[in-house]
Amino acid sequence: MARAFPPDVVVLDTDSFVHARLAPGKTNPQISQAKSYRLAADTFINAVVTPELANEASLTEGLRRLKMETGKWERVSVLLPDSWFRINILDLPTLPDRSGEAMEVVRWSLKRTLPIPPETLRVAYSVLSKTPAGVKLLVLSAVEKTLKTIEKVFAASGLEVILIEPIGLNIWNAVAVRESVTANDRLFLYVREREFTTAVFRGEQPVFIRSRNLGGERTLEQEIRLSATYLRDNLGSEIIEHCYVAGSGIAADLAGVLSQEFSAPVRTLQLREFVEQSPSDVYGIDAELTACTGVFTG
Repeated sequence: MARAFPPDVVVLDTDSFVHARLAPGKTNPQISQAKSYRLAADTFINAVVTPELANEASLTEGLRRLKMETGKWERVSVLLPDSWFRINILDLPTLPDRSGEAMEVVRWSLKRTLPIPPETLRVAYSVLSKTPAGVKLLVLSAVEKTLKTIEKVFAASGLEVILIEPIGLNIWNAVAVRESVTANDRLFLYVREREFTTAVFRGEQPVFIRSRNLGGERTLEQEIRLSATYLRDNLGSEIIEHCYVAGSGIAADLAGVLSQEFSAPVRTLQLREFVEQSPSDVYGIDAELTACTGVFTG
């Protein structure tokens, strides 16, 4: 079932953002407007877990230009890079029924995996499965100060932020709603200029999600081979039914590396698979626009 959200989505990054306006189509949505806007280089600065919004005036000016070009609208969904979040899959023996008590249990469980106190984070979770043996959760967390400042700047520009989520998970939402139901493992890889996200979904449920920075001593190919070894050794992911790759500027030999490591067909995602139409003058942001369509899938 489609989620009911306003048609405008902003995909925010450290030095730019993308705005997309979606409209219903016969089978797939249409992107009626899409444009990328530059931000000052010092808009965000590096910080633990989530970058800090250091130059609010830069984002304010970018949103002013956006509103001037697109007219009056008041509500928006915001997508952020996966690396701005900590994405955890937690196994707990039990979870209280009361939401406040449940959140305290989740925060306490995060203490073992995070470099900063969980009290400084905004945390959201969803129950993946619940059995007599325990509860499995998908947990998203990001620094509250940064998210709150982003919301404040948007609000001052006349825009209410009604959703903040990672880009990669919304690309997967767009894929999963269109694929046949399966109980097998599927691998998803989202590649950006400075980072990449690897995820494995067993049927409908994520069993592994990790976002890592690029630019260190290891190449993307080396990172993929290490991830493949880890998945085989720790998750029992011996058989991958399908590999999905999203991102701009993906090297031609990447599909070969994935096929070799996972012995599975590899599909590089194209925006035209997910929309009925989109502006013809937009380049290099197919993955981000695909994520925008994922906002509306359940």
